[in-house]
Amino acid sequence: MEAKTSPNRGTPNNSPRASSLTQFRMIVISVTCATLLSVVNNIIMPNDRLSSSGNRSHDIPQIYPKTSKKLTKDQHINTFWWPSPEEYGGILGKIHHFQNPSDCSAPSTKFFVWRSRSDNENDTRGLTAWAHAASSHMLHALTDADQPEAGHRILINDDKLFPMAKGCEHGPETRECYFEPLTNCKLSDVDDYETADPKSSNIKILSKTDEEYDRNVRTLYTSDSIWFRKVKDMYSWTGLGFNSQHSTIHMTAASLAYYFRVKPWLRKEIDERLRRNIPLDLNPQRTIGVPIRRSDKCHGHALEGSASGELECPPLEEYLKKVKEFLAFDPRIENVIVTSEDKSACEEFLEILNKELPSLRVIQNIGDVQQGTGSGSKLEAYTEGSSNAQVVA
Repeated sequence: MEAKTSPNRGTPNNSPRASSLTQFRMIVISVTCATLLSVVNNIIMPNDRLSSSGNRSHDIPQIYPKTSKKLTKDQHINTFWWPSPEEYGGILGKIHHFQNPSDCSAPSTKFFVWRSRSDNENDTRGLTAWAHAASSHMLHALTDADQPEAGHRILINDDKLFPMAKGCEHGPETRECYFEPLTNCKLSDVDDYETADPKSSNIKILSKTDEEYDRNVRTLYTSDSIWFRKVKDMYSWTGLGFNSQHSTIHMTAASLAYYFRVKPWLRKEIDERLRRNIPLDLNPQRTIGVPIRRSDKCHGHALEGSASGELECPPLEEYLKKVKEFLAFDPRIENVIVTSEDKSACEEFLEILNKELPSLRVIQNIGDVQQGTGSGSKLEAYTEGSSNAQVVA
């Protein structure tokens, strides 16, 4: 994300599944905004300084050294800038421990293989949809579908093309182009259904997401569906107990943080963009985020090669109404971060803000490609000269 400020104040530069998906995306938006503000909060430190040219220094300090007391089990996940699963306790540490066993080849090590769809090259899902599926599959694996007493499984994805990694310049055209592997185990450690005996009791391929199976099966494969099994007990497997630091919402946040562990090259790109563009005087506690979703999210869109619309997108006036509600709740709010994949919607909303709430300082994503679709494939059909890497960053 690359942000710029709008000088408003003279400051320089209906199905259950669809309902579930919508609710999850609202959680993702909330977690994303909270994470962004947490990152901003860590960026705005006494060590930040301006160079003689007036630009922010590009020296990136080590925010949380290994000896830092902040790396403790009782910290909220959103107190970290790039949280480390290896060093962080709590839910994130539990996920890392379960996903990285000492012996991947042991007969007792069980797997849940996340298969790509048969027509994966045309899979139009964006990052939010992939995150939704990843979080759900991970909970399936960690609880072995609501039977944690049977042990847990290790979630591992196959090595087929990841649509958003087409033309990857930093690694394979898989999820690992952008993100760290889900596990230290390899596909060679799982039972391969293509070469195994069809009668093998070690393999089960789900025909549908909620199909029951023998928990003794060593290697379980997902069905050929974008959907997933809904786990009822999301949390008890951790053994951490419920408290203000560990709960279902933190389980969601931790699973997203684990899935989105970015590769060093992408982390560097994101860090540099944030440091270069977030205003030095921005106070995260007085800032709100407004992610506007349009284009292929809306019913009746005409974008070819994109997912069909999912809902009647609310008018921009509804977004304005919510901003005003936040201001009524906390009049000290002074900044608003506006993002959208739809350039025209973003520009129109900025005009509304300038007219209705001119005192707010607006921060925009000038590094956002704004490709006009939320789909993760066929980007070249929407924005000339852009790459998937630019969209992800």
